[in-house]
Amino acid sequence: MKVELLTGAAAKQLIEDAKFREQWKKLYDECPWGSVFQSADFVITWYETYVNQFAPVIVAGINGGDELVGLFTLASDTTSGELVAAGGVQAEYQAWLAEPQNSDAFIEAALDKLCGKFPNGSLTLLFMLPNVPVRWAMDGNRWSGRCHVRRLPRGLTEIGDGSGFKDTLRKKKQSKINRLKRLGDLRLERIHDPGELGTVFDEIVHYQTLRLRAIYNLPNVPNDPLKKTFHMNLMRLPRMLHATALRVNDKLISAQIHFYNRDQVLLWLITHSPFYARYSPGELHTLMIGAELAKEDVQVFDLTPGGNYKDRHATNYDEVYVITIFFNRARRIQYKLKRRLAEAAKSAIRVLNVTPEQTRDAFSTFLDLRRKWLRLRPAELISECLRKLKRGLWYKDELCVYAYNLDQSRSQPDLQAMKRDQVPDLLVYQPTEAWQPPVNKFMRQALENLEAGHRVYTRVEDGKLAQYCWLIEPRRQKSPPPGGMDEKGPVLPHDSVLITDFYTYSRGRSLPLSSLHQILLDAAGTPGAKHAYIVIPAGDDAMRQVIEAVGFTYRFSFFRKNVLGRVTGWSTDPQPLPAAQFLPAQ
Repeated sequence: MKVELLTGAAAKQLIEDAKFREQWKKLYDECPWGSVFQSADFVITWYETYVNQFAPVIVAGINGGDELVGLFTLASDTTSGELVAAGGVQAEYQAWLAEPQNSDAFIEAALDKLCGKFPNGSLTLLFMLPNVPVRWAMDGNRWSGRCHVRRLPRGLTEIGDGSGFKDTLRKKKQSKINRLKRLGDLRLERIHDPGELGTVFDEIVHYQTLRLRAIYNLPNVPNDPLKKTFHMNLMRLPRMLHATALRVNDKLISAQIHFYNRDQVLLWLITHSPFYARYSPGELHTLMIGAELAKEDVQVFDLTPGGNYKDRHATNYDEVYVITIFFNRARRIQYKLKRRLAEAAKSAIRVLNVTPEQTRDAFSTFLDLRRKWLRLRPAELISECLRKLKRGLWYKDELCVYAYNLDQSRSQPDLQAMKRDQVPDLLVYQPTEAWQPPVNKFMRQALENLEAGHRVYTRVEDGKLAQYCWLIEPRRQKSPPPGGMDEKGPVLPHDSVLITDFYTYSRGRSLPLSSLHQILLDAAGTPGAKHAYIVIPAGDDAMRQVIEAVGFTYRFSFFRKNVLGRVTGWSTDPQPLPAAQFLPAQ
C-alpha cells in the first residue's frame, strides 16, 4: 500500500477528480466505522463552504491495483496553521476510512506522513465511535507514547415502533400539549427546503447562544458567520439533515437539526424559545421526533456524548474515544505534565466536596468577570472594588417606589423607541459601567426573566446595547433587582406591572421619556393591569426627573441596612400594602 499526503492545489485537484470521488464513496460504504462526517458529501461541502478558513490536507492509501484503500481527510487553519479533522467543530465523530485489514497499517503510515509535514503540531480526534480500531494508540504500540486516549459515555435511544414516545406524550405530557393548543395551532413541521431552513436558522442560533451562555456559563461562544450557509448547503444533499420545527401558529417554539448517519439519526443542534419554556417544548419536540423516526424505520437515535439533559431519553450507553496525537514528543510530555497537575487539582478539590462542574463554573465566572474588568478604566475598577468592600461592612440603601395610573397612558402617542422581546439585542450586551453585571450573569438573569414570562425592551446603537429594561406583568412572582442593586425587587400587586432594571446610556431626557411612554402604553394593554410601579435608588436624580415628567408619583421607600453583615430592612409606607404586595421576593 502506497500512502501519499497532499495539500494545497494538489489536494483540491484530487477532491475534484470524479474517479477519486467514486472510490471515496465505495470506501465509505465498505468501512464499518465510517460516519456521515467522513462521507464525500459532508466533507466536500465543508471544504467548499470554509475554503477561505481551512486548506484541505488529504492522506490517501492506494493499493497495487490503484484502488483507494485508506483515506484521512483533514484541514489546516489558514490563520493559525492548526491541524483539524475535516469538518472541524461541525463534525461530531472524527476518524479515517480504511479497509479493516489495512486500518492499522494505514493510520500509522498516515501519522508518519503528518508528523513529517507538521513536526511541531498535534491532532485531536473527537468522539471516535466504539468500533473504530484504536489498537495503534494503546500501550505497547509504536504510537502509544505520542497519544493521549480518553473514553466518554454516549447515550443511545432505541426507537422501536415509536410506541414508547407516543405513550409518554399521551400519559405524561398531554397537559402541556393541551396548554399549547389553547394558545393556537400546535404542529410539528419537517423542513426540507434550504431557504426555509435559512429563514429560521438565525433565530435558532440566537436561542442556542443565549442558553449556552446562561446555563453553561461558557466564557466564549464562537460566532461562525458561515454556519448558516453550511447547513443550508447540507440541506441540498439527499438524506443528510433531519430538520424539524415545532410551532404554535407561526411562532417557533422549538427547533432541532439532526444528521442521518447510515441507519441511525444523531442529535446535532437543538434549542427552544425561552418565551415558551414553561411548556417544556424541547422535551415535547424530542418525543414527537422519536415517534416520527419510527415511521422511517430508524432504529437508533444517537444522543451523542455530553449533556446531562440527554440521560432522561437514553435507553443504553456505550463509549467513544477522544485521542490527541502529538507529532512532537516534547509537546506530549508537556501535555502529560499538565494532565497530571489537573488530576492532582481535581483530587484536592474532591477532598473539599467540590464537584468538577462547580470548579468549571467558578473558572468560567472568573473569566466572565475578567473580561468585564478589562473593559473598565483603572479608576472605575478601583472605585468598584472599594465600593464592594465598603458594602461588605456597611451600607444603607433607599429604594424609592413610584406609581403610575395606566389610564393616563391610553391617550399617549404610540412611540417605538425600543424593540420588544428581541433576543439578538440581548446577545450584544457588554458592561459599560462598573456596577453592571458581567456578560454571562446578565444572560442568566435575562433567560430566567424570559422563561418567567417577563417582557424585555431594548435599543441597540452602533452594535451596542444602549438601552434596556424589563416589564413584569401581574402574577409574575419573581423580579430582577433594580439597576445596580444586589437585592431582589418586590413582588407585585395583582393589578399592576413593574418596570425594573431600566438602563440607558443617555444623559438627556428625550430618549428615556419616549421609551417609558412606549412601555406604559404596552402595559396599559395588559389584561387586569391598572397601575405601573417603578423602583429607583434614591440618589438617581436624573431618572427621578424623567419618571416624574412622565407622570409617576412617589409612594414610599424601602430601606435596607447592613452593619458588619447584619442586614435589616423596613418601609416608610404609612398604609402597608396587603400581604401579597411588595413582599421580598423569595
